[in-house]
Formats: sequence, C-alpha cells, structure tokens
Amino acid sequence: MIELFSYQSYSDAVLENSLSRYSGRVGEAFPVPVTISPIETDSFWAVGYPVKDGFRLEVTTGALGRIQAVWETALALSDTLPPEQQIALIGHPDHAVETSFSWLLQHELNHHAIGHFTYLDGMGLAEGNSPYGLGVVQHTGKRKKPKPHGLSERELAEVHMCLELQTDHDAIDIVLGAYSSENWLLFRYYATCILIVMFIIEAEERRLDEPLRHHPLAATRLFQLIGHLVELPTIPAIKRAYEEKLDHLPAEYLPTADELVAYRSEVVAPVMAASQIIAEACGIAEAWDDVGSAEDMFADIDAITLDQADSPSDFNTKGAKQWAELKSINTDLLKSLGW
Repeated sequence: MIELFSYQSYSDAVLENSLSRYSGRVGEAFPVPVTISPIETDSFWAVGYPVKDGFRLEVTTGALGRIQAVWETALALSDTLPPEQQIALIGHPDHAVETSFSWLLQHELNHHAIGHFTYLDGMGLAEGNSPYGLGVVQHTGKRKKPKPHGLSERELAEVHMCLELQTDHDAIDIVLGAYSSENWLLFRYYATCILIVMFIIEAEERRLDEPLRHHPLAATRLFQLIGHLVELPTIPAIKRAYEEKLDHLPAEYLPTADELVAYRSEVVAPVMAASQIIAEACGIAEAWDDVGSAEDMFADIDAITLDQADSPSDFNTKGAKQWAELKSINTDLLKSLGW
C-alpha cells in the first residue's frame, strides 16, 4: 500500500492540476477552497461534501491502487492483440493512472460546481461503498437527517444516477476540451482514461449487489461519453452559428465528411474497443454485453441528435434505454438546479 504521506502529496498535486484544468476550461477559479484527505484502506471509495470553509474530498488509498491494478491488467490484455487494436497511451503508463485518478477528482469537483450539494441540503455524495453508505450520504452527525425533498430511497437512488450523469457530462467536457483535428490522439487517450473509472465503479456496484443501484450502468455512462465524442467536432460550428444568431447550421461551418469519417475511425471506434478490454480488466466482461453493437449505439446517438427518439422503447441499446428512463427526472433536476 502507498504510504499515507506519499499519497497525500500525490493527491494534493493531482487535485491542484484538476483545479487548474477547471479554471482553464471554465474561465474562472473553482468557487470554493478544496482539500483532499487520504483514507488508508484497500477499499475503493471516494466521498465529496461541503464544509464550512469550502469543499472536502475523502479518497482512499485503495482507489489509486485499484486504478493502477486495472491499468496494468488492461495493458497486459491489450498487448495480446494486434497493434491496431491495442490501447494507445501517451507517455508512461503512470501518466495514464494519474489521468484516470484526476478524472475521478474532476468528477467530484463538478458535483459541487453544478450545485448538487445545495440541492441535497448539504449531504455528501459517494463513489463506491463508503463507510457513510452508498450514493447520497450523511457524512457527519449522529442524528439521522431526513431525506432531501422527502424523497424515498428508490427516488433518491434515481436522483443520484442523474446527478452522476450530469457531473460525468461536465467533467468529460472539461477534460476533453474543445475540438481540434490536431488533438485526436488526446481525445482518444483521455476518453480511455475516463473509462477506467467508470468500469471500476460498475464493478463495485455489481460486487455489492444491493437491491437499488446508485450509479448508472457503465453502458449508460459509455453511451454518454461516446455521444460526447461524436458531437465534439460539430460543437465549434454550432457555437459559431449561435453567436451569429443564425437559424440554421451552414454546412461549410462543419468539418468535411472525410474528416468526420476519419475521426470516428481513429477516435471513437478505438474508445469503444478499449471499453471491452477495460471491462474484462475490471473482472466484469459481462458488463460489456450491455453496451450492444457499435451500429446500434451510433444509431441511438443519431436518433437523439436528429430528435427522432425519446422514450426507452425508441432505442436499441441498454445504455440509451436507461438514459431515456432517467431523462424526465433529470430535466426536473436541472430546473431545480437553475440550469
């Protein structure tokens, strides 16, 4: 196990980089001071909660250890494949571990930035089976607090899944950044690093086998990640048309068809392929069966883009169906959060 002092220094450095990335992408500093406390245990969990002087993260030494172990296994599996099917790193594997750990912290930071803790009346949010519990948790005080907004356990679990997808969305946006044809390898690399954490959390959910899920399926989180990657090249054109107050999107504002085809082949498809390796590395190869075929996933993404699907029955893949099931709850949540 990593020595606690070393883990504190490592966590502080990664947190500083995550805060710097946040301010660079958002254009302003994170709204409150943030501290991170290492918890010495082999278990994988992380909890974020508001405190009087800012925001606190508790992350176990086992979280980093698990990320390291999954990366080692994933790369070993990758090495058995033909070169064109292998996971492509940028630099040393330690950097991939750090990038995955950084995304875990970025994910927690965005819970605060979006306003989730205000909505939850100051309760905490947990990834993994923390001592405080699962999902929405009470982190302090002996007297049990009432559930926020009078929600039942089931309703609160569904709300937590929506909060997870919201912060996934914003954390993905911050880590990937703006589209550039020069950054294809970076997009592919960062997305793969993100998948490591998503599938570890899925493995934890399956291991606990609780009556209620508290996190979306890895297939649903992957669906949203792939959807973001697919949309990424079009965002600059959409923003330009919006700024120019156009009522349509000129074709010349978009990347060429050849560029989009190449992008899907060199960025999106390898991330899909990496997800299967990572699921196996996490010991949950069966979780990848929930993902469905690439053709069905892209059809579901295109259906959303073209506003041709809305209810779960309109979609082909399990991830898209769960996304649709949570959509109405999420819409109401966003209104409550002022978005």
